[in-house]
Amino acid sequence: MEFPNDNIQQLFKAAENYERSSDVYNAVKLFKKIIRLQPDWAPPYARLAGLYKSRQDWKATLHYSKKAVALDSLDQDSWWTLGIAATALKKWRIGRSVWTKFGWTAKPKTLGCLRLQYDNRFEIVWMQMLDPARGMILNIPHPASDRRYRDVVLFDRRNVVGHNIYNKRKVPVYDELGEFKRSLFQVFSCVLHDPAPDDVKALEIICNNNGLGFEIWSNATSELLPANRKDPPEFYGPQWLEQSYKGGALAAIAAQHEAEVLHALNSWQIITLKNYSGLERHQ
Repeated sequence: MEFPNDNIQQLFKAAENYERSSDVYNAVKLFKKIIRLQPDWAPPYARLAGLYKSRQDWKATLHYSKKAVALDSLDQDSWWTLGIAATALKKWRIGRSVWTKFGWTAKPKTLGCLRLQYDNRFEIVWMQMLDPARGMILNIPHPASDRRYRDVVLFDRRNVVGHNIYNKRKVPVYDELGEFKRSLFQVFSCVLHDPAPDDVKALEIICNNNGLGFEIWSNATSELLPANRKDPPEFYGPQWLEQSYKGGALAAIAAQHEAEVLHALNSWQIITLKNYSGLERHQ
């Protein structure tokens, strides 16, 4: 691989400036021009792989990351990007080869958190990590997020965007990189009338015992921005707040059939002598 001349280096710096200013069109155009002028230089392939990854164009990401590692086998970032793209495209042999290269082995029930961003808001949900690029959502996200309970989504385990403070532990938070497999679960919601914390816990246990998801949408996660903006933010969930459901609690239940939800709620009414109203199915 020949070291680029001054003209190529100037073009590369210009492309980087476009990328930094979020001018993706001109950045891509210039990186591709550099490749035409010097096809045996790895950095523009690596930068294109990263740009296409951010746009969730996995075929292009796979193409350029493969080119990058073929020219520079020591480029760890491009190898990692290749693993994510291969996983997204279900090219399991390539994906397993990359993760093995990084020493990853499957660890059951490893948990992390995802930050879902939509409608100028964010939501923190828990996930079970399936590998360094896929996680299964364990909460019931708000319907506006277009994500469901048990959806499998893509993420980048190297890119920690913050920490969820839970039981005095810092749990890493990642941004999702798109949906991998859609869950069969539907989402239902209703209002529980003046429940005590034990009443809410009773419904959660009933849902868990019947293989249903359960969530209190009334609870929210707060973001604490660090004094040093270079540090990732911290997120504080409802476990830090005094639980009070005076006036009602908006409960979400994930199930494949409405009959399962009705059965759970009827059992809850019998056990707690409490009522609910406004059962709604969300698309």
